[in-house]
Amino acid sequence: MDKIKKVMEAYKVYPIRTEKITERLYRVNDGQRDYALKMSKLNEANIEKWQNVYYLANEKNLSEIVPVYLTKNGKLFEKFNEAFFYLTPWIDIPARGNDENTIKNTMHRLASVHEKTKNSQRISSEKLKENFHTYQTFCKQLPSELLSIIRQFEGNRYMSPFELLVCTQYRDLEYATNANNELINDFLEQNEAHIPWNRCLCHGNLRKEHIADRHLLNWENAGYDLPATDLAVYFSHLTGNYDQPVETITEGFKIYKEKNDLSGPEMQLLSIYLFNPSSYITIVRDYMGRSSTKPMTDQITELQQQYRKILFAIKWRKFIREEYESISFDNSAT
Repeated sequence: MDKIKKVMEAYKVYPIRTEKITERLYRVNDGQRDYALKMSKLNEANIEKWQNVYYLANEKNLSEIVPVYLTKNGKLFEKFNEAFFYLTPWIDIPARGNDENTIKNTMHRLASVHEKTKNSQRISSEKLKENFHTYQTFCKQLPSELLSIIRQFEGNRYMSPFELLVCTQYRDLEYATNANNELINDFLEQNEAHIPWNRCLCHGNLRKEHIADRHLLNWENAGYDLPATDLAVYFSHLTGNYDQPVETITEGFKIYKEKNDLSGPEMQLLSIYLFNPSSYITIVRDYMGRSSTKPMTDQITELQQQYRKILFAIKWRKFIREEYESISFDNSAT
């Protein structure tokens, strides 16, 4: 723990008790209060972007972001043995309790950060189509690739558990890929030459480990991006590992939308992100090419996680149609 003492000296904090929570997180007590010392994954290339999060938090009064202590030299971090450390107040993350309340509170805080840091601009519809060209091409050819894989599996005398699972999930994947292609086509059929585009401060890796009672923790992956990207990442973490009731997430989204409303194209983009089949098909391709060194059980677990995300996307699309069917998905911001 000598390195911890040396880093803490930069903050004029002298530990009397240190507890290693994870490989990168330490709980430090100096006899008066508890601190969280994080050995980050930041490097010279992204440390400035991370610092800008806290400059912005101060400028915009973002109480959702836990403050970072300054070193005695007035820095937001301390570099030691090529690693970047930063220090915050220790905040207990409550044991998993009422998921519904946690998700609602998280969505409200996320909406607040997005709304306070929103930066509107207009982008070219043609540029948008160029940016989506590769992804659109990938999605168009995916249904035929999936069908070819299914036929190959069904032609085997004995299917492995992995192959049987893919065949069982195929109808949902077929529906999801076709629905995604429809969404992409509608999204790219913009009538205006330029459309409104909102960017905001996004957490970049929001998951339950980063959620406390009143704060969102760990902003190492943060940056200015589209709000749909943050929502899609959060929903993905919620739905991949276990069967999260879709109603809990959709009720949370309603709270988000009241605080930070999304335009029609932004709603479409969120649905497209949720339908993204690239992780699922990558797992299947790795199996086909025998390039995965993971045990069969791990491959099946990963496939099932991605399948849960696809099922959520299907339910999400149904929710959007029923709840916001009166919304015209045009270029007007709401």
